[in-house]
Amino acid sequence: MRQPHQVLEHTEQRSIQLTCSSFCECEVRYIKKHPNEGYLVFFAWHGSRRAEFEEVFKTDLMWVHAKKFVFVGAGTLATTEIMLRSKQLGLAMSDRVGKDMSGNGDILAFGYNLDENVNSIGREFPLPDRPIGPTITGIIDCREQKEVLDGFVIEEGAVPQALAYALQPMLELLPGSQKPKDATLMQKVRRLIARLASFILGPYYSKGAVAKTQIYLIMSHDMNQAVLTLEGNKPSLEFLGVGRTDHLKQLNDFMVKLTQKMGGTFVNNPFFAKLNRQQVRSLI
Repeated sequence: MRQPHQVLEHTEQRSIQLTCSSFCECEVRYIKKHPNEGYLVFFAWHGSRRAEFEEVFKTDLMWVHAKKFVFVGAGTLATTEIMLRSKQLGLAMSDRVGKDMSGNGDILAFGYNLDENVNSIGREFPLPDRPIGPTITGIIDCREQKEVLDGFVIEEGAVPQALAYALQPMLELLPGSQKPKDATLMQKVRRLIARLASFILGPYYSKGAVAKTQIYLIMSHDMNQAVLTLEGNKPSLEFLGVGRTDHLKQLNDFMVKLTQKMGGTFVNNPFFAKLNRQQVRSLI
């Protein structure tokens, strides 16, 4: 594989693509129109520990000349970041870049302390009779709705071993949890014992609340409310009005009923619950 400085010798290419799969340790920063033909692609090279010089690393850039085309395939967020930075530096572009972005209506939620074992907590050496297995191998398909945008699917998730001991404290402390209705005294006692057992004996105890916790991954439709901008030359992703649509409220109600049917406590998306349906903003 050629190093980036060798790439500079090949300026007659009709298109150029700098990705991890093409040229390792190259981070595209922006694209400019070439004065005569094609485009100039400016990139930071991470090799030889150049990133140690933070004060000049993002400004002391290398470049290649694409004679005809540039195909930007850096993923949804990184591609938009490159395009926004290129626009700031004069590349002609639509004003809609970075706007109306979607999170695919994705929802992360939990069914905590169910009646049945789930075994969704990853571990290096699973027990033969309680395998963890891969995540997203099953699906509840609810796409057949009167309105196509009301359709959704539910898939199962798993928790990596590194987060195993942090899961129960998070589920216990998040606000807005909805416990099963009409539980008998014996059921309440059993669920309390299961919670205490996980705290004392750990998340892998088969009769504990954590071993009986299901991770829900819901894919649906949202209102394209996300906006990606640059702040301090870093991408900032902002979701406006998270959880305010009737569709998301309907999904939450459905998941509550589903979880309570299985005797568990429904715990909503950590960000949704903690931020009380306010806008979410994150510097990437």
